[in-house]
Amino acid sequence: MISSSQIRAARAIINAKQSELAKAAGISLATLNNIERGIGDPRTSTLDAIERALSGAGVEITGNSSTESVTLLKVERPTAFDTFFASQRVLEALGPDSLLKPQSVLLFARWNRGQEEERPRVCLLVEGQARAILFDKVDFNLGNGARAAEVAGIMLAAFAFHRDRLNYLDQVLEDTTVAEAEEAVGRLRSLQSLPLEQPGEFVDIFSSWEDCLARFGARAGHPLADLAALFASAKD
Repeated sequence: MISSSQIRAARAIINAKQSELAKAAGISLATLNNIERGIGDPRTSTLDAIERALSGAGVEITGNSSTESVTLLKVERPTAFDTFFASQRVLEALGPDSLLKPQSVLLFARWNRGQEEERPRVCLLVEGQARAILFDKVDFNLGNGARAAEVAGIMLAAFAFHRDRLNYLDQVLEDTTVAEAEEAVGRLRSLQSLPLEQPGEFVDIFSSWEDCLARFGARAGHPLADLAALFASAKD
């Protein structure tokens, strides 16, 4: 079970305020403050919530009767999982309450190794104050309405919260997943990126923004329509 000293150390390593961790864990600031000062007898569920929030921020907590350890994963590459849950994870990383505290968001597209005839995958590198998350193993694409909705939802969040920190690569890369995460992130950092001013600049690298709007943008409630409306209103 996580200790008060581990919580303090974890906050320090990710540069998080008590208020930020309390919000991420779904508990009150007073409760977290008391736990860190060793006051009271916190519920196991409360300590579990704190540990889950820290785990989501890349902090690994371990310990036994003689040692305690707090480790930060400087580079994280979530394994491939269902695109719905993956998009939720991306939205959590991009959100205003994210303990990652994104400093830059890079959108890029990649091929699958040996499958260049397939649709390129949409990927992200989200870099925070203390670490980076590379989302390149999930099959985000614009192949159908549901997949386009996931990508549009991610782009909506990126533009809403990180417009001044949003960039893209103007080429489709070879399969980045064949390299270890640290190597892939290093390569992405070395490439020249461009500021992303509107979604069509990125989509047109590997597809057609206008075609996507024609296919999906007219559907009521589709995030792609919301994304297009955001930029249509900006022109008015």
